[in-house]
Amino acid sequence: MVNVHIDPNFDDEERRSKLFSGDVIVYTAVAAVDAFAAFTRELVTEAFLPDDPPTVDATRSPDELAEILIDFKPRFIHHPESIGHVRRVTSSLGASLEDTYADVPKLRTAFPAGGLSTGIAKAFQVHRDTWYAAPTQQINWWMPVWPAAENNVMEFYPRWFGRAIPNTSGDYDYYQANIWRSRIKDFSGSADTRVHPSPVRPLPDDEPRLCLVPPVGGIMLFSGDQLHASIPNTSGVTRYSIDFRTVHLTDIREGRSAPGVDVACRGTALRDFHRLTDHAALSEDDVAPYDSGDAEGVKVYVPS
Repeated sequence: MVNVHIDPNFDDEERRSKLFSGDVIVYTAVAAVDAFAAFTRELVTEAFLPDDPPTVDATRSPDELAEILIDFKPRFIHHPESIGHVRRVTSSLGASLEDTYADVPKLRTAFPAGGLSTGIAKAFQVHRDTWYAAPTQQINWWMPVWPAAENNVMEFYPRWFGRAIPNTSGDYDYYQANIWRSRIKDFSGSADTRVHPSPVRPLPDDEPRLCLVPPVGGIMLFSGDQLHASIPNTSGVTRYSIDFRTVHLTDIREGRSAPGVDVACRGTALRDFHRLTDHAALSEDDVAPYDSGDAEGVKVYVPS
């Protein structure tokens, strides 16, 4: 059973335990989240001038959008204020910055149906992040930048939390994927030929679904082991959202995590996480139990 908690009073340890058991948590009004959204709106608006970001697909071709985003998204990731906002969001919600490690915040764009949906604006099909070599200790933080709607966000498939589903994660090598990420232009605006783990068989039309729509200034937390997907955007406007992921050092060292019952990918994304106090990476001693010896490629990818 998946429970949804709205503005709970959990401390960080209890919150992580709830998330590892499959629950989803939504905070509806967080000043630090609102500030991060406002900061991002300003940057996005500048990038798309003179067009209005929510309706930019009406005036720009998919190729033009891909070119703008390929330039903009790394600048957003590496803007000196971006990780500062991550620190302020996590701290304001009770996480210990000394023990919390985060990856870089990413801006996601979901254009209306028929628009750019590959490469730099990939619309992800049904998946778990753990199929993409995310650690089972990973917590996802997701927030809208402009108001979102039930027909342009994501949906969860709660029946499958902790329950194995046949999937193609065995075809995925995270270190090979890091090489693909350095060639993202090759996969934008045309067929995306990269490996994307998915269930072997499509989910039935009557599969139970859970869709949550946090307001601007709100944020949703869920386990990276949740089965979820992007909803095809039929809203008529582009959805902009930010997500970042965290792990807690104690969970890594003690093996406390979501179930990860059907993960067969190679490699680990743990080297992408850095401590929020000083940007230190996890030690190789901490990473080694989660790595695999049969993965080949670039172990750490730094966006240009």
